[in-house]
Amino acid sequence: MHPHNRDAPHHINNWLKCLFSLGAVFCSLAVALQAVATHLPDAAITISRGREMLHMAADIALWHGIALCALTLASRYLHPLRLTIGCTGIALGTSLFSIPVTLHGLGILFPARLAPMGGTLLILSWLCIAASITTTQKK
Repeated sequence: MHPHNRDAPHHINNWLKCLFSLGAVFCSLAVALQAVATHLPDAAITISRGREMLHMAADIALWHGIALCALTLASRYLHPLRLTIGCTGIALGTSLFSIPVTLHGLGILFPARLAPMGGTLLILSWLCIAASITTTQKK
């Protein structure tokens, strides 16, 4: 994130830095989950399509983690409040999607019905980010 974004209050800049770090954590967890999904013995997958669910949860975490890192770095060019709302939604939506899908894929009983709420939040967050483009260039 550009350290001199004069349009964003200090607390928004700090929150965007936290979201950048969270994006990197999502990416690291996604790589670990991909490894688990790939190398876990078949006997350990107790539900139908469990391995596929693990890969899907990891894919969502990886791509949205990368997006959080990139978007927060682009904060100088985007509307700070809309970007912050959108990125916060991406962080929450990714968690609400990937965690239940992962647990369900591992056969751990957890309300997988949270995943559609996470997916919906991701869609709405991307629309908020689409609206964060500013019409003036900052120097």
